[in-house]
Amino acid sequence: MRKWISFFPGEYSRRFEQRLYRMVNEYKHAAVLTDKYPYYNGQAHQYHEFEFLAGFDALTVFDEDLINLSGAAASLNDWLLGYFSYDLKNELEPELSSVNIDPIGFRHFSFFQPRFLVRKSNENWQLGFQTDRDDLQAAERFLNLLRQVEISEAELPEIHFQSNVSKEEYLQIVGKLKQHIHKGDIYEINYCIDFFAEKKGLDPGMVFSQLIQIAPMPFAVLMRNDNSFLMGASPERYLRKRGARLISQPMKGTARKSSENQDDYRVMKNLADSDKERAENIMIADLVRNDLSRVAARGTVKVEELCSVLPFPGVYQMISTISAQMHADVNWLDPVRCSFPMGSMTGAPKISAMQLIDRYEKTSRSLYSGAVGYVTPELDYDFNVVIRSLLYNCNSGHLSYTVGSAITGMCDAREEYDECLLKAERLRALFNKNKVYDSCRG
Repeated sequence: MRKWISFFPGEYSRRFEQRLYRMVNEYKHAAVLTDKYPYYNGQAHQYHEFEFLAGFDALTVFDEDLINLSGAAASLNDWLLGYFSYDLKNELEPELSSVNIDPIGFRHFSFFQPRFLVRKSNENWQLGFQTDRDDLQAAERFLNLLRQVEISEAELPEIHFQSNVSKEEYLQIVGKLKQHIHKGDIYEINYCIDFFAEKKGLDPGMVFSQLIQIAPMPFAVLMRNDNSFLMGASPERYLRKRGARLISQPMKGTARKSSENQDDYRVMKNLADSDKERAENIMIADLVRNDLSRVAARGTVKVEELCSVLPFPGVYQMISTISAQMHADVNWLDPVRCSFPMGSMTGAPKISAMQLIDRYEKTSRSLYSGAVGYVTPELDYDFNVVIRSLLYNCNSGHLSYTVGSAITGMCDAREEYDECLLKAERLRALFNKNKVYDSCRG
């Protein structure tokens, strides 16, 4: 049984959270999920979950078989934290395979039952521990150890990333993908390129702390799985389950925020009125509707919002919200099995798009365009889409980020390339001493 105790950090929250980020370095299995979105109001707020959830050390790890994960979680009656990487698709769809090398080393999926679980809601902090493993004294020792973790605001090293695809190659590949579209092989595809560097000795906790200052997003994640780290500032939800109710919020459509406040309405309106961006979003929303219909009770799949434009640090994004009620005979994990990878990161038709992704992309996506989140004792869950993220292997020092955009018959290849660079702007800024962003404006 997991017992919860309330505690007071003894210092202001941001500083205490920084200690938790550094604590991720101390365990082979650890994760921090935090919501830093600065623009909550109206419709967006109804989907707000909690401010902070972090797990440290693993009592049990599930990373071998999805069927085992499904059954074990149902009998465990405890929290799980973990991820599904993009190449899990190869286990879910027999027509798919991948030959690209993953230099980061994430498994296809991995979830762990945390020994210690820290959560914060409305400035109230709690620590959860399993009573068959630890007692109150052990929990207090963990808190004391946490308070002694050293933190600093040192500058990150300057790092220059190189791309695995030149701009000229990118334009040529987009041209080939548009030929597939014109032939009817696909209607839309999410094509991605990778940027990488080598840097041993990087502190993922410090990187994450500074990342969420300049990119405060609703689905930010710092996670360690053995020697592999994720430092992410994702704005996108993949799938949430509450009881029998499912919510998915695919994101397609991006516009740079104006440097002048008075221009923001114009930028938002141009994005909202763009035939191209709306077509991309509607196509993926329809794909998600189709995925969820495979596990939904008849007549319950609904589009709650279509092509809404929401503000995020640096950009506006177009988001649709699709809901469904699970069929009574459906297993708790079936919605993931039937919809992963998410439509916003693949294309339509989905299988054909993923086959072309494996043909034209040069590097394994690894955890990029996968999903990270939690599972509750009630078998509810919430998973993000892993975008706007850094991946790091602490043994090899390989550091990378991946960005992509939707390729359609209407797109301009040069504009799509510029959109990729825009999405990565804040990741590059972390390691560029000449670029500074205000966290809620630039």
